Amino acid sequence: MWLDLLLTFLASFLTIVIMRPVAIALGLVDKPNYRKRHQGAIPLIGGISLFVGNLCFYILQWDQTKLPQLYLFSVFVLLAIGILDDRYDISPFIRAGIQAVLAVFMIYYGRLSLEHLGQIIGPFTVTLGWIGVVITVFATIAIINAFNMIDGIDGLLGGLSSVAFAGVGILMYMDNQYDLARWCFALIVAIIPYAMFNLCIPFGKKYKIFMGDSGSTLIGFTIIWILLLSTQGKGHPMNPVTALWLVAIPLIDMVAIIYRRLRKGKSPFRPDRLHVHHLMVRAGLTHKQAFMLITFIAALCAGFGILGEIYYINEWLMFILFIGLFFMYSYSITRAWRITRFIRRHRRRLLRKAKTPSM
Repeated sequence: MWLDLLLTFLASFLTIVIMRPVAIALGLVDKPNYRKRHQGAIPLIGGISLFVGNLCFYILQWDQTKLPQLYLFSVFVLLAIGILDDRYDISPFIRAGIQAVLAVFMIYYGRLSLEHLGQIIGPFTVTLGWIGVVITVFATIAIINAFNMIDGIDGLLGGLSSVAFAGVGILMYMDNQYDLARWCFALIVAIIPYAMFNLCIPFGKKYKIFMGDSGSTLIGFTIIWILLLSTQGKGHPMNPVTALWLVAIPLIDMVAIIYRRLRKGKSPFRPDRLHVHHLMVRAGLTHKQAFMLITFIAALCAGFGILGEIYYINEWLMFILFIGLFFMYSYSITRAWRITRFIRRHRRRLLRKAKTPSM
C-alpha cells in the first residue's frame, strides 16, 4: 500500500517536471487578462500530472478497482478535451455535451446511476426510477463544472477536492471498504505535487503551474463516480445526503452563481468575479488566507457530514440543514458588497487597535 502511494506521488511529480517545458513550448499556458491577475504565462499541466498519478495507482491496483476500462476511458476523454479547451478555448456547450455522453456511458455500461436519494424527506426511501437516469446526467455535469468553476485562486481546487476525497476515504475505511478508501487517499497523494508547485512550496514562483480545465473536470468526474459507488446500490456504505456535505462549498457556490447570472439575464457560462474566493479577496484577505479559510469551512462541512453518518442523524434533518446552509450562502452573496465593507471596516479597526501602544 505505502509503496503504491509512493509510486503514485513520484509519477505525478515527475510528470510535472517533464511536461512543464513541453507545455511552454506548445503554448499550453494560462495568460493574465481582466479576470486573471497572475503574472506571466503559467503552464496548465496539473491535470496531466493528476491523470498520470491516478493511472499509476490504477495499474498497481488493477484487480481491486471497479470498471477500470470505462473509468480510464472517461477520464482520458475529459483530459484530452480539457487540454484542447485550455489551449484553444472550446465552447462550453460542446464540453457539456461530451460530459453528458460520458455520463450516459457510465450509466449504461457501468450501471452507475442515482437509483434513490435516501430518506431525505421522511422515514422512507425516495426512489427515482427512470428519472434517476436524467438526474444522474445533470448531476455529473453539475459536479464536474462545480469543481471547474471553483478553481479561481491558488490551492483552492486542490484543497477542496482533497477534502471531498478525504471525507469519502474516511467513511469507506470505517465501513471496511478498503479498496475504495485506498483510491481516495491515493488521489490526494496524486494532487500533492500539483499543490506544491501551484502554491510555490518549496520551488518558488518560477516553477508555478495551474491545474487547468483538464484537471478540474477530471476531479469532478472522479468525485461523482466515487459518490455513486458509495451511495447507491444494496448495502451502500454512505447516505446520499452525506455526499452533499462532502462537496458543499463547490456545489453551493456554483448553484448560487448560476442563479445570480440568470437573474441578471446573463449566460450561466459567462465567467465573472463573484465566486466566494473573489469576495473574500475583495474583503481584504490575501489569496492564501482566502484559500485556507474556504478549505477550512469545507472541512467543517465534510466533518459534519461524517458525524451525521457516525451518529445516525436523520437524513431529512441533514438535508434541511444543508438547504439552510445554501440559503444562508445565497443571502450573503446578494449582499456581498455590504459584507465586504463590514469586514474591511472591522479589519481596519482591529489593525488600528493593534498599532495603538498600550499604556
